[in-house]
Amino acid sequence: MRIIKPKRLRPGDTIGICAPSSPPTSATSIDKGIAYIESLGFRVEVGKNVFRKSGYLAGSDAQRAADLNALFANPKVHAIFTVRGGYGAHRILPHLDYSSIKRNPKIVLGYSDITAIHLALFSKVGLVSFSGPMVAVEMCEGLKGETEELFWRALMSRNPMPPFRRKADKHIRLKNGRLATGRLLGGNLSLMAALVGTRFFPHITNPIYLLEETDERPYRIDRMLQQMNLGGLFQHVGGMALGVFTDCDPTKGKPSLSLRRVFQDTFQATRCPIVSGFQYGHIKNSLPFPIGIRVALDGRKGTLQFLESGLS
Repeated sequence: MRIIKPKRLRPGDTIGICAPSSPPTSATSIDKGIAYIESLGFRVEVGKNVFRKSGYLAGSDAQRAADLNALFANPKVHAIFTVRGGYGAHRILPHLDYSSIKRNPKIVLGYSDITAIHLALFSKVGLVSFSGPMVAVEMCEGLKGETEELFWRALMSRNPMPPFRRKADKHIRLKNGRLATGRLLGGNLSLMAALVGTRFFPHITNPIYLLEETDERPYRIDRMLQQMNLGGLFQHVGGMALGVFTDCDPTKGKPSLSLRRVFQDTFQATRCPIVSGFQYGHIKNSLPFPIGIRVALDGRKGTLQFLESGLS
C-alpha cells in the first residue's frame, strides 16, 4: 500500500469544517470553536450542510458526504476538521469520492465516530489522518497547555512528535514487556469492531492497534474484542496501545468480569506488547494520534514512539 501524507498546516491556511456524523449540540458551540481556530490566524470554510438535522444525523447521508467531498475538492481548503462524533460516519463511507480524495490529500481531524472515516481513508487511499479534538466539543472550550502544544505540533511540523508515555489508568493495568514496531491503526473500539469484515477496514502487516471506549459495560467490550478476534485481526497484531475506557465499569449488583480480565482473556495467547493507560479517549486533554504512521510500542518502558511525522 502506498502511504499518502497530507501537507502540513501553515498560519493563514483555510480549515474546512463539516459534520459527517451527528449534528452539533448548538450553534454556539460551533461559533466558539471557530473563534478559537480564527484566533490562531487560520481562515475557516464551513460546509453548507453542517447545521442540518435529521434525527441523530446531521442531514442525510448524501448531504453529509457531499460536504466532506466538497471540502476535499476545494483547492482553498488545507485541512478538514469535524464538528463532533455521535453516530452516522459508517453510513457515508460508500458515498465518499476516494479518487478525488487521493488526488487532493488533506488533514482530516476527529475522533470517536470519526474513527470510521480514518480507517476508510487509510484502507481505500492510504491517507494518514489525525485522531484528535473536534470543533464543537474540545475546541469550543479552547485547547490548553501541553495538549494544545502537541496538537498543533502534530498538524504543523514535519518532525515526529515526542514519545507518549503511559499514565495511571484505574480501569486496566496491563503491561507486556516486549517491543514492536508497526503502523498505528485505531480509535474508538465499537467503531473499529463495526467495520470488521467490510472493505473499509485496513489490512496491513503487524499493526499497532490503538483503542479507547466510553460508556460501555465490560461484556459489550468483550463482545467487540471477540468480533475483532474472530475476524482474524489479532492473529498477527504487532501490539496493543490502550487509551482510557471512560465509564466502562460493571453494572452495580450484576455479575461481571473486570475490564482487566476481559483484556487478559482476549490476549493471553499473544506475545505482542500491550501497554495501557495512554492519555487518549473521551477525556479532557486527550492526546492527538496520527493514524497510519509507523510507531514503536515499548512494553518495558510503557511508551509509544512516533517513528515519523504524519505530514509531508
